[in-house]
Amino acid sequence: MLKRIFINLLLIIMALTFVEAYSFNRTKIDNEKFKTQADRLEANSTRQYKTQYRLLEPFNTTLFRNSFIKDNANNIVWFGCSFAEGAGLNDNQTPCYKISELTGKSCINKAKGATGAQFMYYQINDDKIMDDAKTADFIIYTFIWNHIQRLYNYQVNPLIDMFNLRYKIIDGNLVDITPQFNPLYSSFFVKRILNKIVFEQAKQESYNFRLFNKIMKETYNISQKRYPNSKFIFIEFPELSKKELPDYEVKELESYGIKVIRVKDIIGNIDIYDPKYWLPDNIHPTEQAWDLILPIIVEKYMN
Repeated sequence: MLKRIFINLLLIIMALTFVEAYSFNRTKIDNEKFKTQADRLEANSTRQYKTQYRLLEPFNTTLFRNSFIKDNANNIVWFGCSFAEGAGLNDNQTPCYKISELTGKSCINKAKGATGAQFMYYQINDDKIMDDAKTADFIIYTFIWNHIQRLYNYQVNPLIDMFNLRYKIIDGNLVDITPQFNPLYSSFFVKRILNKIVFEQAKQESYNFRLFNKIMKETYNISQKRYPNSKFIFIEFPELSKKELPDYEVKELESYGIKVIRVKDIIGNIDIYDPKYWLPDNIHPTEQAWDLILPIIVEKYMN
């Protein structure tokens, strides 16, 4: 009897060891892919602007799409994820380029794929990161619903975590709780536990927006100190999931001084979910989508 128990226990340990070994090896492969991708982006001459971040080695730099500079100091600083960055678009099709042409102002591109509000908060706090934006008339943040989930979802990935900072409200203050790289994050079983925790956190956030609101309020306050009299424009771009901010959350953001522009509310009867407004290969806005909404935003809210 004891022998059978011992053999079964040994088999279980061997199986668990195999699972863990595979999980750790998978993380190592992902690390190498990430490094290769970063090197490839750095070699891409169309992404000429880069700045230092407090990312861990070997991911000690990150890259932005081009900014578009006019011969004046009337800057627009644009934050957001791949939607604002212009994923899948040529430089002259990106929202930053188009709004620069429409307004005659410089557009300094601070958007970075896979990020969210917490990355914008981190950037606008950093003098070095904002060094190329001495002045600004407008701060623009492009929001998609997935940014709510990103407040927590990246906890289970130590690589993505380097780009997407994690904050917690402690005694009414935003506190950075981003961990250093920990081998346990490569563990199959640790990830399973974290996934359950993260799912519950993201679900609660989608009901009360507590952390998101704190990040947005602090970001707005910092923007006003850095750029007195600037206007903060929050563009809610619909996702194909059709999830969107509830009206009470829009009112909350506007109570801070933020101007919330909901794309679906400014385009009339036009169907923003028409396939022509979405790239088929990566589900991001097409040039036609920005050509539709940006002239309206400029005319109504930026003149």
